Amino acid sequence: MNGPSRTRRWRRTTVVGAVLAVVAPLAALQTTTGAQDATALTPPVAVTADELPTWQTNGIVWAAAQADGVVFAGGTFSAIRPPGSPAGSNQQQALNFAAFDAATGAPTDCELDFTIGSGTAKVAALAVSPDGETLYAGGSFGAVNGTGRSSLAAIDIDTCTVKPGFRPAVPAPVHAIDVSADGQTLYFGGDFTNIGGQARGRFAAVQTSNASLLPWNPGADRPGRAVEVLPAAGGSGRVAVGGDFNRLGTTNSHALGVVNSTTGGLVRAYPGFIQQASVVKAITSDATGFYTGNEGTGGGVFDGRIALDLDDLNQRWRDTCLGATQTLAVYRSVLYSGSHAHDCSSMGEFPDGRRRHLLAESVDNPKLLGWLPDTNDGLVEAIGPRAMTVSTSGGHDYMWVGGTFTTVNGKAQQGLTRFADGPDTGVPYVPDQVSGSVTGGDDARLTWRSSLDLDDSKLTYRVYRNNSATPIHTTTGESMPWRRPQLTFTDTSVAPGSTNSYRITASDGTNTSGLSAKVTVTVPGAR
Repeated sequence: MNGPSRTRRWRRTTVVGAVLAVVAPLAALQTTTGAQDATALTPPVAVTADELPTWQTNGIVWAAAQADGVVFAGGTFSAIRPPGSPAGSNQQQALNFAAFDAATGAPTDCELDFTIGSGTAKVAALAVSPDGETLYAGGSFGAVNGTGRSSLAAIDIDTCTVKPGFRPAVPAPVHAIDVSADGQTLYFGGDFTNIGGQARGRFAAVQTSNASLLPWNPGADRPGRAVEVLPAAGGSGRVAVGGDFNRLGTTNSHALGVVNSTTGGLVRAYPGFIQQASVVKAITSDATGFYTGNEGTGGGVFDGRIALDLDDLNQRWRDTCLGATQTLAVYRSVLYSGSHAHDCSSMGEFPDGRRRHLLAESVDNPKLLGWLPDTNDGLVEAIGPRAMTVSTSGGHDYMWVGGTFTTVNGKAQQGLTRFADGPDTGVPYVPDQVSGSVTGGDDARLTWRSSLDLDDSKLTYRVYRNNSATPIHTTTGESMPWRRPQLTFTDTSVAPGSTNSYRITASDGTNTSGLSAKVTVTVPGAR
């Protein structure tokens, strides 16, 4: 959530450098011949696929949140380092937490060490209060900057210090947290079965003012992994919960349920809604609905996303991609997700094979959109992305992604990356598989494979004849990495008996590819 603007007392590290604009080759070839050109970032996508320079971690980022242009990252890591620095070099200590300037990707001077007496400390969940003043952290830890805190802590954002009056007694790991719209209640889920000796079934709530335990108790029988306070529009007084559970209270509601925000009593159960071998790992929401990210183990599982309406809590759509979904973010009516999707053939998209870790879908339907930056699987469980948040700074919006990955778009980058709402600098692939033939007796016919751009599924193609700077034909075509149809153009204006050469470019409206390989077509002479 974005808090109100105010003067921040943290110092932000300044990175000296330059953002290099990609200059479109053959600028004179931008002339069109009447077709409607593609637009950089094919709507409704509003984030580029161009990764920006961002500081890295030496481990896993499990959680992210933001406030007033600062992005917070938590996880299991011990150091951060500048972009481009190899692992182990130029490191700065950061024990499981770091704060970054959203616009530069560089760390602020807020340093918090999350530690534990034995085992490995982990920051698994982060959330910011609606007023932007307090950061809540959950996970497996026993102290923050040496101040004792068991699995749940509140941080004063302006001073980067632990709040003294907030000290709930949570005896087991916390996996998920969210704050009520009025900022007075903190909801959380995890492995615990009691808070301060009072029974609580994997979910609980406390007052933010003093950490007093509230009656809210959904009573899950197995761990809680996700909690989302539903928006007031159509969802006032309700909280969506997700996890490994089979029951909420005494009711069968595997992996997902909606409960009353005061009592925790069941509002909507979902028996048989999610396959038994699958769980809910993430929940997010917007003004019209809430969305779940799901993970399964074994055969016949459900790994995709579900959209549900706030008014009746019924399913709006679900996708059936395979590849465990770990994190979600809604930005400008698009649901962005992090997973290791490897098979979306059941919904008419890519077949089983290569893993794709970042996907986008409209909140209205599950058709995959043309936003396809990528990471690798990375460390430990080899999942890829684990956390997402969107932050505004300096007139731009930045989508931050954290996880287990060690590369982004094929380049070395560990744990963290970010993308912006612009400018789009990615140049489309050069059109390929260009061929020419004679058709209709004396016409030249060209075919080529549609090009590819990782944040533009609709591209403009221009055909040039005999090295002219003015295209003789302009058209548009849609493509995805797994769906690159052939495009055609028939040149009916060639002179009988002439030999003509052709080359083609692809443009996203801002960036233009180089010219394709030249093809030559000789048409018959006059009969």
